[in-house]
Amino acid sequence: MNIYDIAREANVSIATVSRVLNDSGRVRDITRQKVEAVLKKYNYVPSAIARGMMTNSLKTIGIVAIDIRNLYYANVAHSIEQSLSVLGFNTILCNTGYDTEQKIKYLRMLVEKKVDSIILVGSPFKDPSLDKPIEQISKNTPIIIVNGHYEYPNIYSVQCNDRSALKRSVDYLVSKGRKSFLYLYDAETFSGRQKLLGFMDAVSKHQVKSEVFLVKPGLEPAYEKIQELVSSGLDFDAVLTSEDFTAIGVLKCLAANNIRVPEDVSVMGFNNSVLSVCCTPALSTVDSKMEEMGRVAVKVLHKVLKGEKAETSTVIDADLIFRETT
Repeated sequence: MNIYDIAREANVSIATVSRVLNDSGRVRDITRQKVEAVLKKYNYVPSAIARGMMTNSLKTIGIVAIDIRNLYYANVAHSIEQSLSVLGFNTILCNTGYDTEQKIKYLRMLVEKKVDSIILVGSPFKDPSLDKPIEQISKNTPIIIVNGHYEYPNIYSVQCNDRSALKRSVDYLVSKGRKSFLYLYDAETFSGRQKLLGFMDAVSKHQVKSEVFLVKPGLEPAYEKIQELVSSGLDFDAVLTSEDFTAIGVLKCLAANNIRVPEDVSVMGFNNSVLSVCCTPALSTVDSKMEEMGRVAVKVLHKVLKGEKAETSTVIDADLIFRETT
C-alpha cells in the first residue's frame, strides 16, 4: 500500500493525501475524514523517503563529531540533537575519528542520504585537508560548524570567544599576584590556536614570565610534563590549560610533589566540564558555553532551512568560573 493506492481508494488526488499526511494546506473536513479512514484501515505509515521527495526535505540533519566519548563533543552534540528534536528533525550522528579520509567518507555518506544539512562539532573540522571537500559539499548542502570558521558561501559558524577567555584568565591571575605562567594545550586546531593567541596576548601585555607546551590529550601527558618541569627546578606559580582533563593531570602531579594549590600554584582548566567539580580541589575553569553553542547552531540552521537571512558567524562570550584552584 502506497500513497497512490490511498489516493485511489479515497478517490482524491495524491496532493490531497500528502496535505493530510503532512497536516499542511487546506483540506475540507469531509475529505480529510475520508482519507484518514483509508489510512486507518490499512495502518498506513508514510515512507520518509517518499515524503522527502514530495516536500524536498527528509527532516534529517547529520551531526558529525570526531569522538563522542569526549565530554566536550558529547555535550555539544546532545544539545544539538535535543534542539533539533523540538523542531521535528531527525538526526544521524557520526563519529569520524581523526583520519582525514574517514571524515570525508562520513561527509559523503550524509550527502548521499540527502540530509537537509550537516553540523560539524568542533574545530578539528577546520582542517586544510578538508577545505575542498567541505567547499564542494556546501554548494548544495548548508553546513554549520561549531567552534570553527570557513569563509565559503552556505557555511555558517558558531564560536566561543576562546581567545578572549584565555586573556581574561591570565588578567585575573595577574591581579592575584601571579608572575610566572605555564600554558599546556593539546590541539593545534582553530580553537587551540585561538586559546594560545589569547594566552600570548595577555602575558605580553603584563610582561610576566611564561612557558608554553604542547602535550598529548589526556591526564598522563599533563602529569608527565609537570613532573619534568618540577624536576628541572623551573619556577612557576600559575598553570593554565586548554582542557579540564589536562588541568586535572596538572593537579595530580602538583599534589604528588607536595605543591599546594592554590597557595603555591594557581590552576585553571577550560570547558567547565563535570570533571571540574569532581576533582579535589574543585577546578577553576572557563565555561565555553557548549550547550548554548549547540542551541544557537540549530537556531541559525533553522533560519537557513526556512530561507531566512542568517548570520554567517556568531561569537559567544565565555564565562570564567573560579573555584578552589585559584
